Amino acid sequence: MNVTLHKDRSGIWSRAQRCCDLKSWQRLWLVTGGAYLLMLVATGWLLMPERRQVDKALVFAVTEEVRRYDGLAFVGDSPEKIFETARTQGYGPWIAQVRKTYRIGREGDRGFDRIEREYRHAVETLASRRLKLSGWLFVAWAVPMGGLYAMGSLVGWIRQGKS
Repeated sequence: MNVTLHKDRSGIWSRAQRCCDLKSWQRLWLVTGGAYLLMLVATGWLLMPERRQVDKALVFAVTEEVRRYDGLAFVGDSPEKIFETARTQGYGPWIAQVRKTYRIGREGDRGFDRIEREYRHAVETLASRRLKLSGWLFVAWAVPMGGLYAMGSLVGWIRQGKS
């Protein structure tokens, strides 16, 4: 077994440091970075917009629009039951059936057209909103971890000059 020793400035012999050896503060930085990354991944998983949220917003907007014409519409129905009914029937047929049931004619076209435009826009921008959130989460990880690494390097440099 070959061990290479070198003498530092203080005259102490020690094993030569290999390029892959990490200093203690670098190992601490890796562990901290991993824990912080896990925390941000969990946060991102909770905050990441989903198609189901967009669909629920559509159903909620439709029920609110119907309530403008009939204040007692959907009274007593749970929001989850309304959503499941709309999802199983398909949103287009469900909206047509709701309009027919509550006798909402051409006077409601403008409101329902607005809801449809907002829904289509939300679906079209879903991927970009996810990408944007992922980018912000990456920045929220990289900037503090870069700063922490820079501080650790600076402290290591200062301590090295002291000995």
